[in-house]
Amino acid sequence: MKPIFKIGNHDYTVFLAEDGLSPVRNDIDANGSGRNLLDGLMYRARIAQKDKWTVKFNRLPELIMRSIAEDIDPEYVSITFLSPKVNRYVTKSYYTSTLTYGVQHYDRGLGCTVYDGCTFNLTER
Repeated sequence: MKPIFKIGNHDYTVFLAEDGLSPVRNDIDANGSGRNLLDGLMYRARIAQKDKWTVKFNRLPELIMRSIAEDIDPEYVSITFLSPKVNRYVTKSYYTSTLTYGVQHYDRGLGCTVYDGCTFNLTER
């Protein structure tokens, strides 16, 4: 299967950098989890696992940059991707807090402003 990246109904797969999708699994532990100071043993109660993705793009024309910025603006967004855990396409709810637009400059060949280095992180709701 090929990796994909969709925000809602918009498919941005073709704009991803070669290392554009980097998933990480994060555990969420219950209160009271931690090391016992007397014997050094770890005690934990995991209550959930949540995915976090780093997303990186190649050069983006101004209209695509605007579309991405609008698509990730709501508090929660629906993202479709290839899940490394189940090796199939899944759609989940994510949020993001920081969008790096990248370097902005004018491309005479395209006749528009382009953005190099757009990145953001997505955290599963």
